[in-house]
Amino acid sequence: NSIITILRIHADAIEDLNSSHMKYSSNLVRHTIALDRAFGLLGPMDWHAAKSLHFAGTTEENEEEDRRRFELLERRSSAAMKGLKLAAHFAMEEDSRELLDKALADMKQSCNNCHVLLPASVVPDVWGNLKRK
Repeated sequence: NSIITILRIHADAIEDLNSSHMKYSSNLVRHTIALDRAFGLLGPMDWHAAKSLHFAGTTEENEEEDRRRFELLERRSSAAMKGLKLAAHFAMEEDSRELLDKALADMKQSCNNCHVLLPASVVPDVWGNLKRK
């Protein structure tokens, strides 16, 4: 829960700093880096752990398909995090904030895309907008 709180704090700071120019806007990139590092504290996204949580009701018949689906979600999540950091640099260099808003929303959605498939008792609604299946 403490890592989730840290993720939320940095995401909120990114939103706040991106909303207007202010004295501490230069911290925008630092918060995206910190968000990525906090994300890394959760540990690697691991198929065996997800499978043990009954990822999408995995059975022997659909295990390979679920594993590939999980790995695709993991790659997309990693790409979204990289995109967020790149967008923060672009926002600071080019004074263009729209791309960062989209990158932050994409990163949050990439988290939700996997969390929606796992039990609520184990995987929290990190961003407060998860619609479980």
